[in-house]
Amino acid sequence: MTIEALIPVPVDSVAQMNIAPRPTSRKGLVVGLLANTKRNAPELLQAVAGLLSDELPGAEVIGPVITAGVMLPSSEQLADLIDRCDVVLTGLGDCGSCSATTLHVATDLEISGVPTVAICTEPFLASGAAMAKRRGIPGYEFARVQHPVSSLEASEIAERAQEALPQVLSLLGIDGLKAAELREGLVSGVDGPAQ
Repeated sequence: MTIEALIPVPVDSVAQMNIAPRPTSRKGLVVGLLANTKRNAPELLQAVAGLLSDELPGAEVIGPVITAGVMLPSSEQLADLIDRCDVVLTGLGDCGSCSATTLHVATDLEISGVPTVAICTEPFLASGAAMAKRRGIPGYEFARVQHPVSSLEASEIAERAQEALPQVLSLLGIDGLKAAELREGLVSGVDGPAQ
């Protein structure tokens, strides 16, 4: 008798993809929130978006949109976010499969031209990184927060949002834009040389 082993992982190589260009201004951005069906995912994304309001003057927040599937958005949900949003926050990856699907969604959005930050908890970073690599974006960075999130109360979710905020700002390039605006403001306030 012969035993045939089937390996459910494609062996074909994946083409290298690029992430979406980051915003060139932090003013008036439309921020989409895409939450999977994990408990506290919408709450965490809303808490992060609330903190972002101080960093993004005039920002509009769409969502949280809850994925139509167990973990993945419908093609209509994805198309709507791509059409309406300048940037998207998505999550929550706090188990193996939800981390992988969170990164699958994030890379879908990135490949479609929308800068995206996925949020995962620390024990499941390898799962998320493996999915990003499989999708053609090896080394894709995402926000990492302490585990757990799904069992937390509101005050603890706020702490996780504080933990995620500097990473979100960095991954979207907002911290660099803010620093550039500050430098520009300082330089424009200096008079030229005396005549």
